[in-house]
Formats: sequence, structure tokens, C-alpha cells
Amino acid sequence: MNNEVEESLKRLESLDKVVIESAKEMIHDENMYPLDLLANAVLNRTLSTISGFVLLTRANNFNCAAHLIRLHLDNLLRFSAAWIVDNPHDFAMKVLSGEQINHLKDSAGAKMHDSYLVKKLSIDYPWVEKVYKETSGFVHLSDKHIFNSTRLKDKEQRTIAFSISKEDLFVDDQLRLEATELMIEITNCICHFIRSWTWTKKHPHK
Repeated sequence: MNNEVEESLKRLESLDKVVIESAKEMIHDENMYPLDLLANAVLNRTLSTISGFVLLTRANNFNCAAHLIRLHLDNLLRFSAAWIVDNPHDFAMKVLSGEQINHLKDSAGAKMHDSYLVKKLSIDYPWVEKVYKETSGFVHLSDKHIFNSTRLKDKEQRTIAFSISKEDLFVDDQLRLEATELMIEITNCICHFIRSWTWTKKHPHK
């Protein structure tokens, strides 16, 4: 793993402070709402996911680290659903009671399946749709796992090399770098939604 990847990982780690500060600002108000509880779960999962991604990437275990990008995006997608429903606190209470978000409906009456949330979020964040499709390929056995475990050895001889290892020996550092930058971007988006909710709490009349 090269220095550029390590520097990117350090920038991702530094966002722990941003996440924690976002949480402090949110709960500074004595008034607590159901959405605060959901937001707290999102922030807690965010810190855990960042920690796991950093550890796995440094251990050259990209196949497992890549799964966490999808989980991190899931955090953003499902929390963003609170912005497209009629009553975000009622939505939060339903989630807290165990109802699945993909069974709930938004203000337009549409069920909030992942694909629907991706479509809605992509209006403001166009990269979401591509990232969702790409990272879903790591969750289920796919061509990505094949390409990450094989490499062309000799084109003329038509031979390939196989890797069966705890470390992803055939993963390019550029891929690790892009993945880490995605984690940073998703984290920033999550914190943006948290700050948006905090602002709303402080300015209910607006």
C-alpha cells in the first residue's frame, strides 16, 4: 500500500472528530426527538464502519473493506429517507419499532426500496447511483471477486496467476485510494444531513 493511500486513510480517520462534533451539536439542545435516536444510531454506525474500513484496508483485505463502502452508503441512503416522508419523527419511530424501511412509504406514496432511495438521493448527489451499483458487486459473489483474485501472467502464452490469500495481492492501490475517497465523501454527506437536522431543531419556526 503506497503513501497516497495511507494519507487518504488518515484523512478518513480524522473525520471521527467531525462525526463526534456533529453528535454533540445535535444533542446540545435539551429537547430530544425520535429522529435524534435514529441519527445517533447512524453516527455510531458511521464511526464503527470507518474504523473497520481503515483496519481492513491497512491489512490489504480489500475484498472485506469494499463491503463496508456499501454499508456506509446504506447509512446515508436510509437516513436520507427521513427527508422525503411526511413526518420524519413518525418514520423514526417506525424504524425504532423494527419496521423495515423498504416497507415504508414516502410523501408521494412510493415504497422506499433501496433503488428508490438511490434515485432520490442521486438528484443532489449524482455519484450515488454508480457507487451503489459498483459496491453491490462486492456484497454478492461477482466478477469483481474473480478479477481481484486473478491476474494475466503472460498474454502470449495465455496464462493467468491465481491468488488464494488473506491479503488481496492483486488489488491495485488506485482502487484502494478511490475506495477511501468514497468513504470520505459518504461520511461528509452523512454529517451534512445531521447538521441539517440540527439546524432544523434550533429553528423550528423556519
